[in-house]
Amino acid sequence: MVILDFIRRAPAADLRRMLIPAVAAGFSSALLVVMINHVAAAVATGRGPGLVNTVIFVACFILYYQSNRLALLRANAVIERLLKDLRVQVMDKLRKSELKTVDGLGRGHLYALVSQETNHLSVAFPLLVDCFQQAILLVVSMIYLAHLSAASFIVYLLAVAAGIWSYWQINVDFRHTLRQTVIRQGRMLDVVGDIVNGFKELRLNGRRSAAALAGYETASGEARASLAASGEHWASMILLFSFVTYFALGAIGFILPQYLTAHGAVVFQLVPTLLFCFGPLAKIVAQSPMFMQAAVGLRAILDVERRLDAAGAISPAEARAAAPQFHDFQRISYVDLGFSHRDAHGEPLFTTGPLNLTLDRGEVLFIVGGNGSGKSTTLRLVTGLYPPDTGLIRVDGTAVEGRGVAGFRELFSAVFADFHLFDRLYGLENVDPVRVQDLIAEMGLSHKVSYANGQFNQTSLSTGQRKRLALIAALLEDRPVYVFDEWSAEQDVHFRQYFYTRILADLKQRGKTIIVVTHDERYWHHADRVVRLDLGTVLWDRPGEAWIAP
Repeated sequence: MVILDFIRRAPAADLRRMLIPAVAAGFSSALLVVMINHVAAAVATGRGPGLVNTVIFVACFILYYQSNRLALLRANAVIERLLKDLRVQVMDKLRKSELKTVDGLGRGHLYALVSQETNHLSVAFPLLVDCFQQAILLVVSMIYLAHLSAASFIVYLLAVAAGIWSYWQINVDFRHTLRQTVIRQGRMLDVVGDIVNGFKELRLNGRRSAAALAGYETASGEARASLAASGEHWASMILLFSFVTYFALGAIGFILPQYLTAHGAVVFQLVPTLLFCFGPLAKIVAQSPMFMQAAVGLRAILDVERRLDAAGAISPAEARAAAPQFHDFQRISYVDLGFSHRDAHGEPLFTTGPLNLTLDRGEVLFIVGGNGSGKSTTLRLVTGLYPPDTGLIRVDGTAVEGRGVAGFRELFSAVFADFHLFDRLYGLENVDPVRVQDLIAEMGLSHKVSYANGQFNQTSLSTGQRKRLALIAALLEDRPVYVFDEWSAEQDVHFRQYFYTRILADLKQRGKTIIVVTHDERYWHHADRVVRLDLGTVLWDRPGEAWIAP
């Protein structure tokens, strides 16, 4: 069972500290059942419970309560530690993976797995410890039942065997439904992300907004259908248990006394014993859907982990160690680079290239081209974020191969068109706050944003303002190569001009190499070269001075 395999990841000492009180709780609860039946038999014959029996019962109850509480608390501590390690492990592998791999996993699916499914495990595991205790109680109760009446024990076993067979029939469909639920909830979260992140676009286009809502209704309906089906399976399990319980009680109470003369003398003990046998079984059956849901979620998380492992990973430490060999580059050459975006079956959807381009140190290169010309994909190839399907990258004549691409990527600092703005300067924790505040003022944001305790107090800004904050983070990284993907598109006239005439000039003066994707033709003369792309192929390459500012 995948959950048990996961639990075995915990240190053996932690498992022992959890299992010992769990076993004590199970046996003490079983002993309580025996004591209750023993006292009931004494009372039925006219004798009282007695002081000794009373003391034993109270002692067993105290042992059960304290050991059960300790087992559940320790189980909770163990699972939370395991889940925290799992979440960190998956996130660590995710950050070390390639962009192409992460794009293929799906954002909504990842969000659902790391948050929702780990929460199911958090709830289910302490209940698993409780089920372990119930199993001990069930075994002892069955032994006591066999002691009282072998015939009743056989009837009980037959009823339970029939129930188990039916349970497995339901279970097959239940597991499939739960797997579908995880997938469909991930799709639903993807649509939620589209609505939230594309809110401006939806408000401008009523037809698109209606279609997005229809898409959400479809995804939500599919998720609802899966959840409803899982509820039906759960109900079937509960009804099955009720059938088995009343069948066994009816057989022992109505049928066996007609054939076994000695049966009537112990029937008043058999009925409560049977109830104690079915009680633990009822809890196990009622909680089993939660275990199945947790197991399905855990398998999905572990499957993502395996996919990340299979795709390969390069640690940041390894990337930093490989970076110095590229730091003093003089020329980067991109030779016949080609790349295809592919569907789930591996069929190409969009192909760019071949790209042949050179980039000299200290050069300002503008990349231009219409929508769909492959500029964004080209930037991902140029920075090493996408592995090319064909061609290679050379740095000063030496090919960048294998894991060396991680060190090559350390050359770049970028603000992409689809950038993410972090609310803190990760990796720059020791930066001078005064320097950050000066840059905030330089970007005209001091009236809205401040920097303290390692983070910005505000990121809910206009797109142009958010790009300025992202630019601040990029400038502070002080990398050899800067990439700006249509950075000026959402800027006002002042900051658009400031970007081309001041920021780019300052970076060039500091010896930085700059790649700018732009549509601002009036500023092309600030580039050393202007390259026009079409489907990732260079149509022409001209000096920037050929463009005369109006």
